[in-house]
Amino acid sequence: MPTHQSHTARLIAASVLALLLSSYLFAGGAQAAERDVADISKVNGGIRVAANQHVGDVSSVNGGIDIGPRALASSVETVNGGNEIDDDAMLLSAETVNGGIRIGNDVKIERSLETVNGGIRMGRGGTVGGSVETVNGKITLNAVIVGDSVITTNGDVSLLDGTVIEGDVVFEGRRRLWNRWFNWGNKDPSLVIDADVVIKGDIRLYHKVSLEIEDGAQYRYIKHHYRD
Repeated sequence: MPTHQSHTARLIAASVLALLLSSYLFAGGAQAAERDVADISKVNGGIRVAANQHVGDVSSVNGGIDIGPRALASSVETVNGGNEIDDDAMLLSAETVNGGIRIGNDVKIERSLETVNGGIRMGRGGTVGGSVETVNGKITLNAVIVGDSVITTNGDVSLLDGTVIEGDVVFEGRRRLWNRWFNWGNKDPSLVIDADVVIKGDIRLYHKVSLEIEDGAQYRYIKHHYRD
């Protein structure tokens, strides 16, 4: 069973990521010179990796990142900005704090996809070796294979067109009182699962979720870890 970080830990990580990335920019140039491929980094401004280009780590503090078709990159990280990843690209991982991640078809992610405030949408034929995680953002997976779990706190989740999840689908608890107040009056998040979807683990609910599961969808158990 994968270990799920707490909502608090994610918010702390988000607040310090900008400082870490800013420091990283000064050291990255010297490190990239020792590699076969170059790192690309900016504090202010977006970054575009061209089609078929092979790069190292790609990072931006204030600006989005676009990865072109069939491009190869290591980690792709932003603080304030979204990530656009085109068809047939291959990445080690992608992460953003304030922004979404939109992914085309047949994209391969070796490790994980993570956002704090933003959604994740992945097109057909994609694979993710690790987990797909958001705190406040919708997750939509179309015919995707995920090697670990799908995890959110407040976002909707849609698993479509034969998606396979090797781990669990988890709606984490709203642990802090202010978080429950912030969500007061809003509708419960939803979990939509097509008939041909396979979840090899459990559906784990730590707060109320609207379930729209078609007949034929495969999963082990639905576990409610909260009181009505």
